[in-house]
Amino acid sequence: MDLRQAFEAWRQRSGGDGWGLAWYLAAEFCERFYCSHGIVPHVIMREGLGYYGIQLDRLPCAVHGAPCHRNPTTIGRFTMAGNVENWITGSAGDHGLKTGDRAAKGEPVAPMLAEAVRHLGLSPYPEKSHIHCRHHRWGGSYVLLFRLAAFVALNHEHSARVWNHPYLLERECRPLDPAADQREHPGYFSICSDKGRKVLLRGDGQVLQPAGADSLWERYMRGESAGDLYRWTLTELALGEPQTGPMGIGIG
Repeated sequence: MDLRQAFEAWRQRSGGDGWGLAWYLAAEFCERFYCSHGIVPHVIMREGLGYYGIQLDRLPCAVHGAPCHRNPTTIGRFTMAGNVENWITGSAGDHGLKTGDRAAKGEPVAPMLAEAVRHLGLSPYPEKSHIHCRHHRWGGSYVLLFRLAAFVALNHEHSARVWNHPYLLERECRPLDPAADQREHPGYFSICSDKGRKVLLRGDGQVLQPAGADSLWERYMRGESAGDLYRWTLTELALGEPQTGPMGIGIG
């Protein structure tokens, strides 16, 4: 699935006004930094406002030493419009890298990704190896699901909502998860549509809702494409494809 083409299609449809840049940057960060660095993008909400951007949290693991998913350490945030905040050297609300307006004006997005990495001070290699952490060994499934979620978000901004912050999902998902108390739990995803339909996933690819559905990771490893899983998700959500823009390019 070609994320940049999905972003460009979103920008063509929306004029660059919305959450597309934040989702694009978050998915690219997840692919680069989840497994090796233990950094996860969490979609967040603020009471009274709903969606409030995507923050970058250090996963609780042996290297980071955090006690549980309920207390992540945040290193920064992509704002609702896709500006980049560094919470290590700056603070919440300080839009240190103002990429949102630039993207809305049509600037190429690829250089912004590199700028965001530099602004957040992330190196190509972690300070300490995470080779024994669950996110390093089994993180491919989470990266796949986040990319899937990003495609739903980019293609259905006004008809779908995607959440993955544990604070928002544990109460709903834990009763459905037989491995809810697993050490270094992979977390959850909730993807819901304006048709009243919902898909709940565990970060390792297990489908919690609809009940009885095969693991998306196992389906992928058996040979189905990411595009097949995306189309399955749309069917479960009773969503079609966007009516304008080159949606579908590169999702294979």
